[in-house]
Amino acid sequence: MKLLVDIGNSSVKWALARGQQLETTGRFTHRGNVFAALAEQAWDGMVAPDQVLVTNVAGAGIADTLCAWAGRRWQTSPQFIRAGRQAAGVTNAYPIPEQLGADRWAAMIAAWHAAGGAVCAVDCGSALTLDLVDPAGAHRGGLILPGVTMMQQALSANTADLHLPQDEHPAVPLATGTAAAISSGCRYAAAAAVDRIVTDMAAGTGLQPEVIITGGDAQRLAPLLRVAARHDADLVLKGIAILAGEN
Repeated sequence: MKLLVDIGNSSVKWALARGQQLETTGRFTHRGNVFAALAEQAWDGMVAPDQVLVTNVAGAGIADTLCAWAGRRWQTSPQFIRAGRQAAGVTNAYPIPEQLGADRWAAMIAAWHAAGGAVCAVDCGSALTLDLVDPAGAHRGGLILPGVTMMQQALSANTADLHLPQDEHPAVPLATGTAAAISSGCRYAAAAAVDRIVTDMAAGTGLQPEVIITGGDAQRLAPLLRVAARHDADLVLKGIAILAGEN
């Protein structure tokens, strides 16, 4: 059994996998919390996995903490995924492959395998990322934008009389309160960006990619999209599982 771990800027998603099959999944928020204590709570009593495979965009500190915890608890060293030139049928477009985020790399690989053709992987996390892969598995490139929460935080931090919405409001084009206006406006902005970018990707390449959307804000954005999109909450973890099978 393998433990797959996707460490984002604010949360951790994990799964126990047998081969490429995810058997148990979980999630916890690490931002502002003690990672080791959260790991203890999430994985207490778990039998030592054969491997721990990780994508991490949250920095070296959290990686070191995970390594120390796994070494103490399971006497194992996590393996950190890095983007390469080519893996699992997908070729990286970046001139310096390792500069591509490991989570984006895993997500586009899983999306391409799932689509069986041209695909745009959209990850709606702290950052909003889009990556296009053609039917032959060639990554054509992608974009990075602020995510919904990051947009909300920027408004709050830089505007004296605006504050982050405390409650989730339905996204509406005509809000009648400040919190609803912020929440709806940021989600509409993100969804409109996805629609425009996917449309321009298709026009610029002649491809008609399937869109697969993942990440913490995916369910908040999906109803606002005009392009057809399939939601897969475990896309990055599935990509890690595919990459694990390459080793």
